[in-house]
Amino acid sequence: MTRCWTTGCAAACVVLAVGLAAPAVAQGTAAGAPAMRSTGVPERDTLLRMMRLMTIEFKDARLEDVVRYLGEQTGAELEPMWIDDQNATGLDKEQTISLKVNNVSALTVLEKILARAQTDAFAEENTNTWQMSDLGTLQFGPKARLNKFKRLEIYDINDLLLVIPEFAEAPQFNLDSVLQNTGGGRGGGGGGQSPFQNTQRQQQGAFGGDERRPREERADDIKRIITELVEPNQWIDNAGDGGSIRYYQGTFIVNAADYMHRQLNGYTWWPSGVTAQRTRAGGRYVTLNPEATSSQLNEIQNFPVRIPPP
Repeated sequence: MTRCWTTGCAAACVVLAVGLAAPAVAQGTAAGAPAMRSTGVPERDTLLRMMRLMTIEFKDARLEDVVRYLGEQTGAELEPMWIDDQNATGLDKEQTISLKVNNVSALTVLEKILARAQTDAFAEENTNTWQMSDLGTLQFGPKARLNKFKRLEIYDINDLLLVIPEFAEAPQFNLDSVLQNTGGGRGGGGGGQSPFQNTQRQQQGAFGGDERRPREERADDIKRIITELVEPNQWIDNAGDGGSIRYYQGTFIVNAADYMHRQLNGYTWWPSGVTAQRTRAGGRYVTLNPEATSSQLNEIQNFPVRIPPP
């Protein structure tokens, strides 16, 4: 099924392999959006709608029309960050998009569209991404715009700060010293000396030297790993404005945008893996053992029995 429409002087064509409706001008949920029962979590409902598989092709389509089409076909609440009178940074509605995908989720389609809508590939603050709002809408646009929507989370890192001792060598046992202290087994008194040698050295090396490092230093190591790997240009410590991270009594206090929290801990309301139910081919069957009353005696044989002598 093929749908074509004209936007200005550019023609946009969409090939639909799943029987979707053509893009409409007005925003809202189209008839092609699948019916879905609410899970009670608005954010989860939105992402579930964005998991719908799509086979689609855009040719020089206006970005505003593409976004409207995704919202109509998925029924998800989309919140694009457009350029307007109050915001000079954002998505350009008139930018043209060309994209062809086959059997991918609507969220993947959106990510590919955001990559093509990138205005400056060398400016980290203008990189496009998406995040969930506190109302359950899917926000997307430049990170500089998404950074205005922050939330505070406290992450317990006590398990990461725990140092487990490793006793690589067992203490030496000196049996001669034990016999000498006990008088050679002739009733002599002992001086109470331990038979184990070098126990103090073994205990000092059990932690590999980390027992002398304060927890704050170990927490700083974890913090440095996070700020170097997760959106390094967005942290306040790195001259960004996306989020801040502070250590306090075994926890990290993070005030950041949702797309940064997602990379730290994911979403608690989203499953970490995909589960599937499988059934064996064929119908069910039950095997019953026959009762003794229905059994039949086939043959009797005599065997010699030898009685042992008393």
